[in-house]
Amino acid sequence: MISEPMVNRNGHVSYGQDDNCYARFHKHPYKGDMHDFIEIIFPGARDTTDRPIKESDKQRFSRQWEAYQKGEEFKAEGYPLENWQAMDQGTVREYNHKRIYTVEQFANMAESNLENLGLGARTLHTKAKAFLEAHKDTKAAEKYASQNEQLKSQMEALAKANKEMKDRLDSLETKKKGKK
Repeated sequence: MISEPMVNRNGHVSYGQDDNCYARFHKHPYKGDMHDFIEIIFPGARDTTDRPIKESDKQRFSRQWEAYQKGEEFKAEGYPLENWQAMDQGTVREYNHKRIYTVEQFANMAESNLENLGLGARTLHTKAKAFLEAHKDTKAAEKYASQNEQLKSQMEALAKANKEMKDRLDSLETKKKGKK
């Protein structure tokens, strides 16, 4: 079953968020020559799209296109499923086979695609959403802690420079008094 269709700002109809889908550019024979194709799979969906690329695909999936141009494989961004303790390795392999690589992809996938993942998918889906919500707070705390450490370092450097300047000033004043 496919998600509810959405029309995005470019006029494309999609069945889920593009950020969460798996898009892969590749070469494929077409009409006697090798052409660039795109394969689009939404996490958990049974249906896939594999067709010659359009210019709009290069913009729509710009990060994937850039990786393809460099001869690299595009990796989904986010918290890898294999690092998530709520999921066993067998389930991770099964989900990876269905082009779900990150907790973000899984948490944001369409509800209608959960039935394609088997028993326990809805429970894991709920856990993934809760994990990301908690992780978001942790990321913010880590960011603020990092900024705090940077500010402490800057303050220490400024305090040291200030002390050096005070010592130099005291030295100059002492020399000035000695000349009188």
